[in-house]
Amino acid sequence: MSCRVLKRDMEYAMMDTLVEACQDQGITEIYGYYYPTAKNKMVENFYALQGFEKISEDNGNTVWKFVITDNYVNKNKVISVNE
Repeated sequence: MSCRVLKRDMEYAMMDTLVEACQDQGITEIYGYYYPTAKNKMVENFYALQGFEKISEDNGNTVWKFVITDNYVNKNKVISVNE
């Protein structure tokens, strides 16, 4: 994701779209992986901000889990998605 759209709620719109697609397919868990580099420091907290739970960490590399519930509330309040 371009740094030009981060912190402008695009990350919330993407998460909402991902959760909706998972719900449509009966997927109840999403896993995310963060591997720190010099260029991705600005997204270090992305998973935590989206509501993921950190399930493991090794030398800065982290694994995250998000459980999709039936009462998921969309995080995006700004961006309009046209289909």
